[in-house]
Amino acid sequence: MRAILLPVLLLAVAAALALPGTARAAPQAPGKPVVLVLVDGLGWEEVRREPALRRVFENGASATLSTAQGDRPGEPLTGYLLLGAGARADTGVLPGELPPEPPAAAGAISARVPSVRPGSLGEALRRAGVEVAAVGAKARAVVMDREGRVPLLYAGESPVRHLEAALAAGAGFVAVTADGPSEAGELAETAVESGAVAAVASPNAPPGAPNLTPFAITGEEGILYSPSTRTAGLLASQDVAPTLLARMGLEVVPAMQGRPAEVRPGSPEEARRLSERISFVAGERHRTAATALALSLLPFGAFFWALGRRAAGPCLLTLAIMPAATLLAAALPLTSPLPVAALVAGLSAAAAWLLWRLAGGGPAAAAAVLLANAGIIAVDAASGGELMRFSILGYNPAYGARFYGIGNECSAVLAGSLAAGLGVLSARGRPRAAPLAAAGCAAVAALGLPVMGADVGGSLALGLGLGATIGLLRGGWVGAAAGGAVAAALFAASPLLFPGVSHGSRAAAGEIGLVEMASRKLEPALATFASAPLLLLLALLSAVVYAGWRRARGTPLAAGLVGAALTAAAYAALNDSGLLAGLYALFYPAVAALLLLTGALKAPR
Repeated sequence: MRAILLPVLLLAVAAALALPGTARAAPQAPGKPVVLVLVDGLGWEEVRREPALRRVFENGASATLSTAQGDRPGEPLTGYLLLGAGARADTGVLPGELPPEPPAAAGAISARVPSVRPGSLGEALRRAGVEVAAVGAKARAVVMDREGRVPLLYAGESPVRHLEAALAAGAGFVAVTADGPSEAGELAETAVESGAVAAVASPNAPPGAPNLTPFAITGEEGILYSPSTRTAGLLASQDVAPTLLARMGLEVVPAMQGRPAEVRPGSPEEARRLSERISFVAGERHRTAATALALSLLPFGAFFWALGRRAAGPCLLTLAIMPAATLLAAALPLTSPLPVAALVAGLSAAAAWLLWRLAGGGPAAAAAVLLANAGIIAVDAASGGELMRFSILGYNPAYGARFYGIGNECSAVLAGSLAAGLGVLSARGRPRAAPLAAAGCAAVAALGLPVMGADVGGSLALGLGLGATIGLLRGGWVGAAAGGAVAAALFAASPLLFPGVSHGSRAAAGEIGLVEMASRKLEPALATFASAPLLLLLALLSAVVYAGWRRARGTPLAAGLVGAALTAAAYAALNDSGLLAGLYALFYPAVAALLLLTGALKAPR
């Protein structure tokens, strides 16, 4: 029991120490009206070109804003309604078409996703007694209350004049729609000259670009930091409404999923460079880098294979350690496809060959590579995923699927390589239970704790899979139940340890509907099982694992292969990436099986 509790306690302490340091709270503006300027399709180049906008960004706090979770909304009004809700939802589950009137459109969104409540910002302002004004129909969608009401509503061809009229009428919060960057700069400048706090936001990113836009709010200079993203200079659209409420000294309503942003030292240029790096991960250049990497491996693999069976081990393990190499390559600020692909290929080959030579080949070398792959990913996840967010295998913060921790791909790679690595390690002799349990608990905690991976499904799958692997290696099935119990306990305790830090901790606390969240994740997971190429790959990898199991049958290594395959099955069942996550995990027992089949690894009898 101590072997299980000790790593959990140590990781909890490390997680507490890893919590972000205290930032300077954004200064409140009691008595000052707030003007939110809304402009669609704003980019950093427009901010540079428009002098008035540039002054707002240079004389305030700025950030890159991730505008949508999923693809760009087909209906532009969706972005405005989500901004006023202080919440996000995958655009794949939102209505593709909305009624033209904001109140009816808000009802259509809430009917599809009850946890998203457009009108929350307006409701909070109304209850606080703040006079609210909207200039334009889309601005109304941001500041209306839950019934669709806005006390002061303006429409017409002169938003600057209407803004001045709203402020003269005593409005404490004004949302105004701008027709382009030039007018947005003029509106922001008018607001500042009138003594108001000005904020500039774009509910929808430019067409064809990643879901990233600039955001700024006047006042203290710096860059904005939100607990939602745990990244200085990056906000989620759900954070805009809470940030504006906090700037006015008002409480954030429970219906909002976002968190108020704080000010940290920095400049708009830092936020712009961050946007450029994230755009690389999100855009076509990211896919080009991945394609170039895959193509570079064909001649590389053929070269090693031509050297004979002695080179089969390093060749296979070069592929196995590649995910860790993508993280190491992300430490450099490269945004060009070919250099990234070349660097990843070179790091993978060097790491695999070096570990193979140092360990003298065989099970020790294979286990070292597999466990190093899992270890590097786990360390990065435990530190907040600083490298993962810029890796070509990482998650995509531009689309809001995840902002920190570990993405589904790397989570599955960690699980598969760790389970397969423990299985290969058993080829050298029956491992002791305590170290296995300690490694398993540490990995489950790194995935599941909100300030680390915050991957609830991955944590449960890893707990069950590693528990089954350890149970098989030790000759019993108790480990599977113990592993699942550790993951479930971490999930249940997350609201007490880290309240409100992630969707998982809020779901465990009952703030978000657990059934609703699970059902939303189940839909995309089931869709992956309808893909013929993925099913074909599943059959191929399963056949390889089966052949390896047949070769090692009756040995601890065979038990390890079964355990790693069960880990992959758990990922396919419990992860919202479904079969895709399962295949990432299944690749690693397949590598171990190929090492057996090529003679690079011997199964002891």
